Amino acid sequence: MSIAQKYKELEKYLHKDDAEKINKIFSEILKETFDLVNKKIESKGTFDINDPEEAAAVRAMFEYMLELWNDGEIEEAKEVGYDMAYLVNDPKIKEMFSMYVLGMLDKLDIDTFFEKYVDDSQAYKDMFLAEFNDDIDELVIKHKKQFQEEFSKDAK
Repeated sequence: MSIAQKYKELEKYLHKDDAEKINKIFSEILKETFDLVNKKIESKGTFDINDPEEAAAVRAMFEYMLELWNDGEIEEAKEVGYDMAYLVNDPKIKEMFSMYVLGMLDKLDIDTFFEKYVDDSQAYKDMFLAEFNDDIDELVIKHKKQFQEEFSKDAK
């Protein structure tokens, strides 16, 4: 079953609030996604956000990054953000991952970041919270140098 199909299955269980089944399916999604990410890295390819399967994999990495951040695993979450900013071919999604990393660089907790910077009134491509209010500019200015240094190091 494809990653996109597994997400459809997952969404059925979200409505039933079956945490055990949800965690099992999401673990399967992540396993397949990690395999795909590794293939992209090895082939020096990028994710095509217009391909439903690849968009589902990017969604999984986005959700995984947010989960790591929420669990306090900031370094790991930043690495996912940097990797995905590099591996996605869509400029809006590249920017989205970068903005979330800036929130981590500012040592914000995920809830504060969402409250202060994320416009969640609409989702990009029906799955990504990629809209930010103008206040995000302060993080861009404040952390530009650190972001560039860490991103460059990560891309090597």
